[in-house]
Amino acid sequence: MFGQTFHTSDLAGVAALVVLEALLSADNALVLAIMVRHLPKDLQKKALLYGLGGAFVFRLVAILFAAVVLRQWWLQAIGAAYLLILPIKHFIAHSKKGDENVKPVGAGFWQTVIAVEMTDIAFAIDSVLAGVTFIDNKPNKLWVVYFGAIIGIILLRFAAGVFVRVLERYPVLDHVAYLLVGWVGVKLAFLAGHTYSPQVPHMPTPIFWGVLLTLAIVGTAVAIKNARPITEEDEEIAEEVEDAQDLNVSATENQQKSQG
Repeated sequence: MFGQTFHTSDLAGVAALVVLEALLSADNALVLAIMVRHLPKDLQKKALLYGLGGAFVFRLVAILFAAVVLRQWWLQAIGAAYLLILPIKHFIAHSKKGDENVKPVGAGFWQTVIAVEMTDIAFAIDSVLAGVTFIDNKPNKLWVVYFGAIIGIILLRFAAGVFVRVLERYPVLDHVAYLLVGWVGVKLAFLAGHTYSPQVPHMPTPIFWGVLLTLAIVGTAVAIKNARPITEEDEEIAEEVEDAQDLNVSATENQQKSQG
């Protein structure tokens, strides 16, 4: 299909992307839910509905951007810098403010919606850049990027509430996700160098996967050890995300019926 190829070894990349997409999608939904909590209840659901809808759209747009990233070393370099800066900002914010690092973004409804959509764009970029890294600049493996992004869309649409609860119970997983993103950024930096000049070597595959799996396994073990009970506030956040999901699905079904 369009020059795409499949080998059983691709399944490792797909599995890693699915895990990373699950964490990023949960983090995306959790951040959106917290960002809208300063609004009145009825407007919270409406803003969150816009937020989840935007997340779907921007991930679809980002999929189209993936093929361009494969061909341009400077886009890969910018993407690598972006992915490396993300965990640095995350851990600095966490060390300063702890779990309260996500603050209300504005008093007004539309100001909040705009900030939420900007957040969606950032998460969509994370998703596709991570996918590009896993295929080592091979255009015939672009389907892996598409598959990962689609998984992210599906998770946001149907399972965000579940994953929000997982993140709330195992908050260390949020840190693990950013560590994985940072390591993917290192790999993307090597890819940018190799795309610019073939003399620059790829990062050895065993090193990339060894560090990635170590971070995932050790991080998960630490997260389980430091699990915390779900509070009423946590449950409210998850329910708000699920309500917005239901509204989004209902709106799509109604649109399809009207078109039919």
